[in-house]
Amino acid sequence: VEFATRGTNTLDLVYTNIPGAYRAEPRPHLGYSDHISVMLIPAYRLLVRHSKPVLKQVKTWPAGAISALQACFECTDGNMFREDATNGASINLEEYTTSVTSYISKCIDDVTVSKTITTCSNQKPWMTAEVCALLKSRDSAFRAGVKAALRTARAKLSRAIREAKRTHAQRIHVHFQDSEDSRRMWQVITNDKTTPSACDTPSAFTGIFNISLSSAIVPPCLKTTTIVPVPKKSTVSCLNDYRPFALTPIVMKCVKRLVMRHIKTQLPPSLDPLQFAYCPNRSTDNAITTTLHLSLTHLDNKDTYVRMLFIDFSSAFNTIIPQHLIEKLSLLSLKTSLCNWILDFLTERPQSVRNGNSFSNTTTLCTGAPQGCVLSPLLFTLLTHDCESTVRTTTSSSLSSWSAQSNHYPLFIDGSPVEIVKSTKFLGVHLAENFTWSLNTTSSTKKAQRRIYFLQRLRKAHLPPPILTMFYRGTIESILSSCITAWFGNCTVSDRKTLHRIVRTGEKIIGVSLPSITDMYTTRCICKANSIVDDPTHPSHTLFTLLPSGK
Repeated sequence: VEFATRGTNTLDLVYTNIPGAYRAEPRPHLGYSDHISVMLIPAYRLLVRHSKPVLKQVKTWPAGAISALQACFECTDGNMFREDATNGASINLEEYTTSVTSYISKCIDDVTVSKTITTCSNQKPWMTAEVCALLKSRDSAFRAGVKAALRTARAKLSRAIREAKRTHAQRIHVHFQDSEDSRRMWQVITNDKTTPSACDTPSAFTGIFNISLSSAIVPPCLKTTTIVPVPKKSTVSCLNDYRPFALTPIVMKCVKRLVMRHIKTQLPPSLDPLQFAYCPNRSTDNAITTTLHLSLTHLDNKDTYVRMLFIDFSSAFNTIIPQHLIEKLSLLSLKTSLCNWILDFLTERPQSVRNGNSFSNTTTLCTGAPQGCVLSPLLFTLLTHDCESTVRTTTSSSLSSWSAQSNHYPLFIDGSPVEIVKSTKFLGVHLAENFTWSLNTTSSTKKAQRRIYFLQRLRKAHLPPPILTMFYRGTIESILSSCITAWFGNCTVSDRKTLHRIVRTGEKIIGVSLPSITDMYTTRCICKANSIVDDPTHPSHTLFTLLPSGK
């Protein structure tokens, strides 16, 4: 406040969490007060004002639409599409696929209703068409100046808003009614309750999939991708801050999952036992605990030290050369037809970029793998499965000469020295150079405390304890217990008290008893040990010895 508020003196100060968020303007006194009024006007432009309403074209599924669509597929002869695409003994797979997908799109358009809706930045999730209509009726009655009609319109609007909020709350309650299934916390609430099964899928897709896999040809319409830039962080400063997420046709997603499962079953048992990705009974817990065990076991020896090299490949998926990948897959004894199918999938891929409502020109790519595809991480893992450490260091001849050196010899990659850091983040866990866990505990605690605020807001909204428990388990407990078997046992007493304090805060907010961090650690350690003992191929299987009783 830069003006006098009482006589010639300035007695007022305004504190906000955003510098320059408001500007103060003087206003007349209230009644006989000797102190003038101060009006705070937002200096920023409200989101609802600078964000224009957005028009969206959506498809709604009326009652019975899914049944009608399934009936349409049942009475359709799928062989006619194949016959039209057959020329002698050969089948035009592109024509076959295009005709089937076009027919399905036409059937969907027949049973659905297309609507154009307007969405605003401040639109409430419980807002319905009925509430919007009553809102317009109330405004019309107000402008007309008829008090009786305005009173009736306001009453109807209030009842409709209460009913809309009650219906929306009921949808949330139904979605989160199972407090044991914390995965539903991250699933989107939709109106569609029917999950189509395999028998509901048009049989023509089976023929398309079989022809594609047997002939090692992927139709161009199925491997066409649309790149949608997704920000890696909240503040974007350059193009490298975007992740090029590739959108592929839904039909192709089904084929890729089938191929991924088949590849995993064909991998030889001689694959690197320390490869944890895409292996059954493996997780980030196993990777971290194995790394720690190997390091600490080595440090138990006299006059030893450990240096860990963490390598992050830049644009890993974009640098995949399909021909080199196929050579690696052939060495893993994968079938030639499968390798040729993967090669055809990665080459001659039409790709375009979408930014809002704008599309770029289509470009055909013959290198790399689409990011966001379920096959890409598996293919990159198989491409680098034979990557071994080739870094050789010169060690001192004796402990005295080694101790006299101020630092260890640096590592070089292509002439560039590898940066030495005090700590690094490995698979979501902070590893410190002295193998302490205060940094990891502090990071997890800060994340959990930020989400405790949202738990308090939900409690103020009078949500029942089962929903609050699911929110806690899905957003807070999942952070506190992430890879807990690797680090909780070596935490300090102070760090454990900090973690227990978060759990007690959650108990006070929800009003129910929650499992303690120690109990979760004990339970997960037992489950992890049992799974390792039952898996002879696990790299840590030899660390466990059964008792004479077999337990």
